[in-house]
Amino acid sequence: MARLQKKITGDETVHYVSARKERESRKKHGSTAIQPPLTPMIDIVFQLLLFFLLACQFRADEGQIAANLPDISGPPPSVVSVDPIDITLRATGSDNLGVLITVQHTDVPLTTAEELYGYLMQMKQRHGRNADEVPVTIKPLGNVRWMHVVNAFNQAIRADYKKVGFKPSE
Repeated sequence: MARLQKKITGDETVHYVSARKERESRKKHGSTAIQPPLTPMIDIVFQLLLFFLLACQFRADEGQIAANLPDISGPPPSVVSVDPIDITLRATGSDNLGVLITVQHTDVPLTTAEELYGYLMQMKQRHGRNADEVPVTIKPLGNVRWMHVVNAFNQAIRADYKKVGFKPSE
């Protein structure tokens, strides 16, 4: 590409000097700049780069630090086997307004929510410290009204049982 402009006196056009002519004029005037050829040097650099990349072997455990961490699992959980409290609700009366509450492992049927609450408090005292782990299940049978199921649930929550659930009726 032409770099220099050549001015000719009396001529208004711009004349460019090619790079070849510029080199020839420098040789004639004695101002030669030595410039090594860059293409072979770049080829050698890339060949060395490829050689070192291909000849290098990476270790599998590089960057990993072996460490022994403390055991944080804690003591083994205490296994407490408690029998669940199964509450069964049956509708009574011709219009299904009443309810008969039976609790598994007891022979005494309960008829009100207050009686159920009293029984649940007795069971809580019997279980002592493990009372929070005792599951309470409520199973409505037949055409029991929803209010009786909700009352049984509320009495179990009132007695501070944490695991209260429902069983489907058969």
